Amino acid sequence: MSDSKQDFAALTTFRAIGALCVIQFHAWAMVSPAWSESWLFMGFVLWPDYFFALSGFILMHVYGKTLFKRKDSLYNFFVHRIARIYPLHVFVLLALIVFESLRWLAKHNGVDVSIGGEPFLHGTHPKYIITNLLLIQAWGVQHMNSWNVPAWSISAEFACYLVFPIFIRYNLIGRKVTASLLVLLAIGGLILIQATRRDFDVTYSLGAVRALSSFTLGCVLYQYLPTLLKGLSFIPPALLQGITLIAVVVAYKVNALPLIYIPLWLLLIASFTYENTWIARSLSWGPMVQLGEMSYSLYMVHVLVLVNVILAKTATPNLFNAFIAWPPVLILFALWGATIFISIFTYKYIEKPGRAFVRRKFDRKAKAS
Repeated sequence: MSDSKQDFAALTTFRAIGALCVIQFHAWAMVSPAWSESWLFMGFVLWPDYFFALSGFILMHVYGKTLFKRKDSLYNFFVHRIARIYPLHVFVLLALIVFESLRWLAKHNGVDVSIGGEPFLHGTHPKYIITNLLLIQAWGVQHMNSWNVPAWSISAEFACYLVFPIFIRYNLIGRKVTASLLVLLAIGGLILIQATRRDFDVTYSLGAVRALSSFTLGCVLYQYLPTLLKGLSFIPPALLQGITLIAVVVAYKVNALPLIYIPLWLLLIASFTYENTWIARSLSWGPMVQLGEMSYSLYMVHVLVLVNVILAKTATPNLFNAFIAWPPVLILFALWGATIFISIFTYKYIEKPGRAFVRRKFDRKAKAS
């Protein structure tokens, strides 16, 4: 990497691509049999591991040298992290509680709501509101996914935030011996998931382990990126990026073992730190980068679109059946379009103002100024 400030615009675009892929994966379960499983890349469920690795990489980039520079730096780090994830998380959770309350009222007025499960039972049991508010729902304290299912990854990410300061305080990433041990532990965690579950679609049970493993590898990648790129310097940057993209597509095509995707995500991140290639510039197209900036909203609010699809199965079955009779690609674009439309609103009026409010209210440096 160069010494100049880097925006990693292409990596931001991959955040948008990842969020859209996750939406497709979840949408398939909702609108089946509108499209067959063979039409769907099942590997799309592995995009959260890219997010975890990228998170470790970016946190090292932003906070690796400054986390303990000031007396209040650690405190402000947690304020900024909570400001980043909590306001939108709470908003979507409240929206789902309202939706579930409407289902409960409908049931008690003789309306059949059984297609979405009984209101306030199983994953929407009130007891899970607490674990979701505490962001511990992916720490092995639940026996099922709950409420906003994709938010398991936010819970797992929160566990990474708690561990990250330990990495920096004791220079565990900067020393080769401890960094090597962390890499071995991370690989061991991923192998454990692969061996016991046969895939990486673990959420409420081993979600934190899954996240911490990829997050740790992302942190180590940032620290030793110059060494890695020097070792790969015999490959022109654009060719390295092209090979990596082809490898990801091939992995999807052959339904590769989930464990294979982890080095692919790391290589994807490393290769696109070269920002001046024609591939990186193409992926830095403004609208896609903006969509990447909104990827958290996309990821969190798409459940609001999908629960309405569930509602349509009961409330307007004829309309629902007409919808799923569309060609699969049109169904997908409709669901993506609805999600992007809602995300524009939540990003502008919930996520960004919520982030600014929390920082303004609790950031000591902001208050002092």
